[in-house]
Amino acid sequence: MGVSKDMGDYSITIETKSYCLPGSGEGWGSVIDTDISFDEIGLPLFPARRLKGCLRESALEILEMLQSAGLKKLNDCVVDRVFGSPGDDEGAKAVFNNLYIADYEGIAPWLRWGFQEFNGLISPDTVLSAFTCIRQQTSISQDGIAEDGSLRTFRVLKPGITFIGDLTLKEDNPDDLNLIALACANLRSVGSMRNRGYGRVKCVLGNVRTGVDLSDKAIEDLKKEAV
Repeated sequence: MGVSKDMGDYSITIETKSYCLPGSGEGWGSVIDTDISFDEIGLPLFPARRLKGCLRESALEILEMLQSAGLKKLNDCVVDRVFGSPGDDEGAKAVFNNLYIADYEGIAPWLRWGFQEFNGLISPDTVLSAFTCIRQQTSISQDGIAEDGSLRTFRVLKPGITFIGDLTLKEDNPDDLNLIALACANLRSVGSMRNRGYGRVKCVLGNVRTGVDLSDKAIEDLKKEAV
């Protein structure tokens, strides 16, 4: 979990720049209607499936922008090759994994130790509350009155949380890597309520071995091509 010594050559980092609601698709009992994803000790995570969906959408935008600008001609099938498509026997060339908070492997053991040593003074709920806030909203009628039964409660991530995880490519294809790097750079918002200022993020693809910011490098290469 997180970035380990055995991870592949590439990492994806997402930093929340505002309150975010990358919903898990589930609620929490009768208290929270829409919740985030978190593990058994209360540390939030960014699910691989949601990450893949966000980056696929971003990659389609990148492909359209590049082709419109005439900067780079990428085959339309590159998105399906990287992210997969229904009925594809070979599967996607990119394998996305859950993103965990930075230094997860250092933090998690201490939390588990604390749960045992402090005898209930800290718990997964208190850990989760350090990274999240509870928000509510309701629908307002044309008369300016809250509609009955419209109150919804959400758990959202706080700004300033950094998630990181590894990306594996099944084949060494420069076009595939470049598309993912640009898709990361283009990903500026995730989750629900983006029209209300939620969900702003910064996303970066990095080379673990060299420390190079591949998203920044891909943008610089485009600038040179445009000159």
